[in-house]
Amino acid sequence: MASGRFRKLVALFAALAIIASACGGGDGDSAATDDSGGSSAEDTSTGTDTGSEEEAEDIGADDSADGSEIESADAVTEIPVGGTLRFGMQTEAGSLNPTNTGLNRGPIMVATAIFDTLVVVDAEGQWHNNMTESWTPSDDFSSWDVKLRDGIEFSDGLPFNADAVIKTIEAFLADPLTSLVFKPAFDPENPIEKIDDMSFRINAMGPNAAMPLYFAEQLGMVGSPAWLDAAAENPELDQEPIGAGPFVLQERSQDSSTILVRNENWWRDDVEVYLDAIEFFPVPQPGTRANQLIVGDLDVIHGTASLMILPLRGADEDILRVEDNSGEEFFFAMNAQVAPFDDIRVRKAATHLFPKQDYEEFVNQGASLLADSLFSPESPWHDPSIQQEHDMPELAAPLIAEYCAEVPDSCTDGKVNMEYQYDTNLSNDTIFDLVSDAMSDHFNITVQSIPNDVHIQEVIFGQYNFASWRYHGFSDPDVDTAFLTCSTIGALSINWSRNCNEERDALIVAQRQTQDFDERYAIWQELQANLRDSYQYVLATHTNWTVGAGANVGGLCDAVSPEGASLPCQTRGVPRLDQVFLQN
Repeated sequence: MASGRFRKLVALFAALAIIASACGGGDGDSAATDDSGGSSAEDTSTGTDTGSEEEAEDIGADDSADGSEIESADAVTEIPVGGTLRFGMQTEAGSLNPTNTGLNRGPIMVATAIFDTLVVVDAEGQWHNNMTESWTPSDDFSSWDVKLRDGIEFSDGLPFNADAVIKTIEAFLADPLTSLVFKPAFDPENPIEKIDDMSFRINAMGPNAAMPLYFAEQLGMVGSPAWLDAAAENPELDQEPIGAGPFVLQERSQDSSTILVRNENWWRDDVEVYLDAIEFFPVPQPGTRANQLIVGDLDVIHGTASLMILPLRGADEDILRVEDNSGEEFFFAMNAQVAPFDDIRVRKAATHLFPKQDYEEFVNQGASLLADSLFSPESPWHDPSIQQEHDMPELAAPLIAEYCAEVPDSCTDGKVNMEYQYDTNLSNDTIFDLVSDAMSDHFNITVQSIPNDVHIQEVIFGQYNFASWRYHGFSDPDVDTAFLTCSTIGALSINWSRNCNEERDALIVAQRQTQDFDERYAIWQELQANLRDSYQYVLATHTNWTVGAGANVGGLCDAVSPEGASLPCQTRGVPRLDQVFLQN
């Protein structure tokens, strides 16, 4: 149970949270890069049903089976055109060039509006053509022939064609950061080749029936070739992206606001873009975001912290709230390449000491589902037998004593010396106080509270011991494997814990050799057990991405694919905004 010191802190924190607009808080998790996830493809033109999500048919329904809970006022019958939507984002981006940066959920929403994506994923987890016309796999799914949709132009007037797509993908694969994420999916010798002006072939690293899903988010954002060339020469142009999406950039002041206006020449002639403009504001404090939505200073917000979610749950019924627990995990990564967490005994001890019961009572408060593995209970890949050890301080003591006896240079006064790193905000401050309080009998903890962008950089470069983090949770777990394999550990690493495990790598290869779900599920049971037994993460929650919208906002759940498939109200905090409208 929590100590008296921590209970006093929580009482103060609760009082501060009441004054949300003044003090706010922070989402108690961080992310580096995000890519779309998905499942294998049986129908090569419309995608594959993962079985993990169900369509939310009615905006007023209590539950949608895509893992979302939806509450809303009555829908309107007339759709007005015009107005500027004000969106409060959880985080800002250092760059809006998807080929050279790790876009997290706020910036990826801005980028989606500017670029659009090659494919989209519906509310049932199926992929559908968007800017493509067809995807045809080889018999063993090791290559895919892709035909692009005719009649698309970039907002600068250049044609959208195979050359543009190939140029963009080659930029992804050449960049030191984005290549870490995407290279493992491609044949290193011949990743992509042109077939004709409107067709190209993707060559995979091996059989990969999930390949189209990789192009539903960042990798599926294609930039104007002229802009890509100019940005390569002048990095300042990374802030002035040119794509073929429903909106174009009008003005950007980093860390202040980004304004997009309607693209009058958007290629979708089957739907109308209703908004004149969208203004995105980075509002890192979740309590502030919630308060600004409730009082009408913002129209739409998103986030993951209880300080935002709980006020929205208690707000007026006119506030639309869409909750989704189906993707991403909040956890603590332990750097297995440097002392003290290069020793599994120390990683075990930290896991045993995690105060999950107090975390639920004082921090989470029912806002998100508690986690023991990478897959939420709503995922078809979830294995309820995987349980993480926590609240077991009696098991930690002998491990620490043994370690300090053998590695005295990493200990002081019988305690292990460690650094705890997180991005600066009030919510993460509270999590630090709770977790460090539980670990203090066995660890000498130095805190490093730093800005989000610096935090992301230091984790990727391995300059940390123990860090709060948020990632994983894709529809098809194969998309997660780049973050678990030995091959992505280097000077920069997206294997966040830098934990290399040859047995795990063999299982990753094995699960790609079959399209049979039951066979893959059995392999992923072994993979999840391997991750648990390596003690590389201390899992806390399955992130509840929540989107809130004021009573003046309509159409949040009305987006459809060009083929007429209903798209989810949001995907891990990112709603599509091309069908959103404002009403008086």
